[in-house]
Amino acid sequence: MSQTILNKDSITDFVRNMVKEVLQTDEALTEDKELASLGMDSFNSMNLVIEFETRFEIVFDDEELLFENFATLRSMVDRICAKLGVDSLT
Repeated sequence: MSQTILNKDSITDFVRNMVKEVLQTDEALTEDKELASLGMDSFNSMNLVIEFETRFEIVFDDEELLFENFATLRSMVDRICAKLGVDSLT
């Protein structure tokens, strides 16, 4: 993992940029936007999971790999923050 300081804002920025790249959209992404409305599907979701695991050096348990756990920007960021022990409320 790079020497970037990890906090909720930096994680959110990375996740937002990855979602935009995977979905090939320039649409503004609010934290609670349902990503399925932008074309998110299980294939895209798994591609993002791989990116997140690589970037943040984390591993999601099989039980966590449910589509609804990655349905919004907020749900993704909260899950990553929990894995990293980063306070997602700040």
